[in-house]
Amino acid sequence: MSRSVVFHVTDRCGLGCRHCLRDPGSHATDLPTSVVARVLDEVSRVHGIRHAGFTGGDPLLWPGLAEALDEVVRRGFTWHLVTSGQGFQRLTDLLDEQSARGTGLKSIDVSLDGAREGTHDSIRGEGAWRGAMAAIAACTARSIPFTIACTVNRLNVGELEELGLLAAQLGAVALGFAMTQATGTPEDEQMYLSPQELDRVFHRAERLSTLLHIPVTVGEGFRRPSRFHVCGSFAGDVLHVTPRGELNLCCNHSGVPGGNEDVMADLSRENVVDGHRRLLDLVERLQRERLDVIEASPGSDGGWARFPCNWCLARLGKPHWVEGGSAGPRASRSRG
Repeated sequence: MSRSVVFHVTDRCGLGCRHCLRDPGSHATDLPTSVVARVLDEVSRVHGIRHAGFTGGDPLLWPGLAEALDEVVRRGFTWHLVTSGQGFQRLTDLLDEQSARGTGLKSIDVSLDGAREGTHDSIRGEGAWRGAMAAIAACTARSIPFTIACTVNRLNVGELEELGLLAAQLGAVALGFAMTQATGTPEDEQMYLSPQELDRVFHRAERLSTLLHIPVTVGEGFRRPSRFHVCGSFAGDVLHVTPRGELNLCCNHSGVPGGNEDVMADLSRENVVDGHRRLLDLVERLQRERLDVIEASPGSDGGWARFPCNWCLARLGKPHWVEGGSAGPRASRSRG
């Protein structure tokens, strides 16, 4: 991901995805647009960031979407938005209402968790496939660039190549594979892929990238060769704002059951720079802890320890993968 500020604008969603990270025992929260405006000004001035991402939940259900897009465009930012595709007409209506809102739009990231309707709906719920396809059709009709984003798990791992061909045929500008993280719910048992299986996913995605005429990317969560991998969040290239207006480590921690060590600042009353300073302290601590573990047991960083997102989630007391399943705090009820 390029240097950006990512706003997790709402926990509202019309689906009950089996792999959703948000704590199902929590009520949905909406990010105030006043925080969006303040953060845009500060990251532009201090960090030189000129790109904003909107994710959720589903941003199409966020009451502040129109105002936020106006704030982004007014400041000359580029932007992208992540959606399941449900209710996509709201976005096309907003763009029609004020054509300038489309200025700087880089991509609509449409979640598609399978190359087949049955697979996608088994993960996201009945009718989810048709909603995603309707959104893709609307993007095509309006020449809106779109990316297909797939969260890989045991239910769809057999369809990666088929999904790659579908993405190319549909006219996607890119295809991205993310790693399913542990949710703390009983669904983890059905989603689980071992480290070895995820390594094969990584290599399959690499092969796909040589066969397709569109870029194929894999997310930060996959195993990395460096023991001290520095992700976009660690480097400060990607700053994440939660629906509660907090600067936190990254979206994998936002709304997830467990502690709040990853929360750095309340941006309704603090500035991004002070929160970023605390974030740098946290990153240094996590890297020092990794070094201590490796020094104490040089062979202990195999398996799940080399998956950077899983390492952070485990160290900060969130649901995470272990051999054969998940560990950490449990979510209070099943989703849906």
